[in-house]
Amino acid sequence: MPFPTTGSNTELQAVNQILASVGQAPVTTLTTEETLVINETARFTGSISGTTLTTTTANIPVGTYIGGTGVTTGTSIAVAGVEASPATDPVTYEYTVNISQTVAERALTQSSVTSRVENQTNPDVAIALNTLREVSREIQSEGWSFNKELDYPITPDSNNEVNIANNVLQMDLNRTYTQNIDRDSINRGGKLYDKKKHSYKWTDETLYVDITWYFDWVNIPDPIQAFIVARAASVVSSRIIGDGNQYQMLQQKEAFARAMAMEYECNQEDLSFFGAPKSGNYYQPYQPYHTLQR
Repeated sequence: MPFPTTGSNTELQAVNQILASVGQAPVTTLTTEETLVINETARFTGSISGTTLTTTTANIPVGTYIGGTGVTTGTSIAVAGVEASPATDPVTYEYTVNISQTVAERALTQSSVTSRVENQTNPDVAIALNTLREVSREIQSEGWSFNKELDYPITPDSNNEVNIANNVLQMDLNRTYTQNIDRDSINRGGKLYDKKKHSYKWTDETLYVDITWYFDWVNIPDPIQAFIVARAASVVSSRIIGDGNQYQMLQQKEAFARAMAMEYECNQEDLSFFGAPKSGNYYQPYQPYHTLQR
């Protein structure tokens, strides 16, 4: 059975499909305003002349934001510090900052970026984009042929711990390995934790796990994209429109899109109700033309 192509190979196209489904005008960009959340980490004494920050404080990381009386907002370390020449006592370091200015020697603050917040200026677009990403993560968490891998080998780090990356939706020990039978693994605090041993430590040289990955939009197959867009459109309709008839219509489209996604999944996985080895389905069903060959 053929599956419908959405053409939504970019988030912009997907968002425009969602907006069109709920009767909203398309947009030409998803550009957002980014706000940096910074926290003060230390204080020091120094002066700025042009783009040169002079201080006796060493090892201020590149990217650190500098603040204080007279310092232009947004000033940050652009180039790592070097010792001033000729040598001074105490040792003086010179850093290059990104904004030219003049600031006499005084107490300055040292801050680092703790998070970045994206703000979409168009509220309808923001809802559509956030819903698309939310639904994408939700559907990918189900585990599909394109994002699930069995018997995936991982190596614990030098502390005998396994850190779970942000693009991993699920990770569990593969039960076909005897060493994993008496273990119960979960994600706790971003690390793989054994509930039976009450420990983060894994002494195996290699662990074999089943992983469900999170993929960016452009790496998701078209039938799954179509399903995600259809479900996101239903959710957006309920959030910003509130039209019961429109919502029911979009749910029907969502059901059809899910059917097409399952058709794709069954064909891709070569599934059979007889079961199959993990590496593939080797069962060959009887076909009538075999009789004619006898």
